[in-house]
Amino acid sequence: MRKRSELIFSLILVPLDYLSLVAAFVAAYIIRVKLEDKPVAHPIAAHTFLDIALMALPVWILIFALVGLYAQSNLRGRFSEIGKVFVAVSGGVMFMILLDFLQPTSIFPSKAVPIYAYGLGLLLVVFSRTLVRAAQRSLFRVGIGVHRSLIIGSGELAQRIAADLASPTSGYKVVGCIDSARGAARRMPGLPVYAALEEALVAERTDLLDEFIQADSALEPDEVLELVSYATNHHIAYRFVPNQFGLYTTNSTLSSLAGIPMIEIRLTPLEGWGRIAKRVVDFISSLLGIIILSPLFLILAIIIKLTDPGPVFYKHRRLSRSGRELYMYKFRSMSWRYSDGAGRTYKTAESALTAMGHADMVPEFRQHQKLQHDPRVSRLGRFIRRTSIDELPQLINVLKGDMSLVGPRPIIPEELERYGEQGASFLALKPGITGLWQISGRSDIGYDERVKLDIYYVENWSLWLDFKILIKTMVSLASTKGAY
Repeated sequence: MRKRSELIFSLILVPLDYLSLVAAFVAAYIIRVKLEDKPVAHPIAAHTFLDIALMALPVWILIFALVGLYAQSNLRGRFSEIGKVFVAVSGGVMFMILLDFLQPTSIFPSKAVPIYAYGLGLLLVVFSRTLVRAAQRSLFRVGIGVHRSLIIGSGELAQRIAADLASPTSGYKVVGCIDSARGAARRMPGLPVYAALEEALVAERTDLLDEFIQADSALEPDEVLELVSYATNHHIAYRFVPNQFGLYTTNSTLSSLAGIPMIEIRLTPLEGWGRIAKRVVDFISSLLGIIILSPLFLILAIIIKLTDPGPVFYKHRRLSRSGRELYMYKFRSMSWRYSDGAGRTYKTAESALTAMGHADMVPEFRQHQKLQHDPRVSRLGRFIRRTSIDELPQLINVLKGDMSLVGPRPIIPEELERYGEQGASFLALKPGITGLWQISGRSDIGYDERVKLDIYYVENWSLWLDFKILIKTMVSLASTKGAY
């Protein structure tokens, strides 16, 4: 809930900043050209000037994004935000001046216009953002968008953090404290104090917890590691003061809370705007793919119906992000009467293979979750599997938001235990139609290697990595090696 709220407010800021900058340029033009009783050096019509501003201002918004003005936050560090606005608006003005220098004719009717626009832009952007922050803090007062947090520790740092977060406009609601030290309840008045994680889990609704904040505590290192493990497995943020245990991870971010430097552990770098960009790419690409490939979909549907009775699509239960279940679509490649010709079907692949007289294949299936020579696959099915055409209906899953173009391998719930303690990392992202596992050998690589590739992707995600995987997928589709 809190991440969704932060993301919504970050999205609101984009058009608001753009409108503020447009208003600044319009006001600067009116002040210099219409109100000041002085001639201008380069007479430019108002509509022409506005067109130039509207085309150039998206670059300003990009500068705003690059300096971190759209990063999700809990609205702490107001002076830091104003400093970033100053840097971004200054960079935008420098861009406009450079653009004016490179043009054969001036884009400003007077040199005073960019100066006026600069001052007005700073004021309007800061003012509009102040209104948004005020609205968000008003929602904090009624409990909307707040971080429900457990503080780990009861020492001086923990007390300082708890006092700072007690304000109804802080964006936090501290629901309790975990510490086994003597006098913890006395040092943390007004908060329930639990001696261990298990005790806190019994008392609090863990599905509503957003964050663990470790300040200082009498907990043993193995108890702290248990907390970290629980947080990652249940998608709860974990932040800590970086003076304990030397605990750092690849995906960690430095921030401050109550003036204290803290580190937040993240399962994956795919957060905030990265998630939005990935979803936009997925939606547009899947929609175009379905439209372009619709004739092929129709032809295959007809062929499947004519060659083998039964449904055109095969739906299978898989796991999506955060363990949510989905039904993944494929063109059916197995014979509808794959058992013994009598039309009997089976709940599991093992029972079907045994009934068909191929019990010797069961160990191979259990190890790899696939068979190189699967007797259940029809002749048409072998072709569409070799060419990966059977995977194309997953574009529907991508369009719906259940899957992504690139991601970890979609697995069945029973497979999750094979990921062990890294199961939470695997479930941090939506599964993909393609991924590192496919471009690294498809079905020829071992199961354990697939797991490692999936975890690597989750922990090292970037849009550039997605792009490289998509390009290599196109190349690998030209070869049927490893596809069965």
